Amino acid sequence: MGRSIMRRARLWATGTMMAAGVVGLAAAPASAWTGGNVWVNLGSWNCPAGGSVVGVYWAVDAYSSGPAGGDWGDNVIYPRVRVGAGAHNTLSYQTICKKWGWYTYRGVVGQQSLTPYKSGLSYTY
Repeated sequence: MGRSIMRRARLWATGTMMAAGVVGLAAAPASAWTGGNVWVNLGSWNCPAGGSVVGVYWAVDAYSSGPAGGDWGDNVIYPRVRVGAGAHNTLSYQTICKKWGWYTYRGVVGQQSLTPYKSGLSYTY
């Protein structure tokens, strides 16, 4: 009778360990992220020959990108990015600058790293 109780205890312990292992495999990773948007303001210092930013060509890794013809009208973009724990984004951009009221030229080409913890944050570059 003593062996029967020991065998049942071992079987119970083995079953419990296996169940715990399955639950551990199904758990979500600690570095989960979701999609969101952030505001990015590109200052006039991105126009090396003077003037102000009036358009931006941009992309965030292979995750999102601006319109093929550029984002025109101001110096602000609202890209879709990865947000939350483990959220790493690389914003690549090129500014289009306006000077003397009529002359436009291609400004700075740059990259910035974004690691937003929530959607709606604002960055200035």
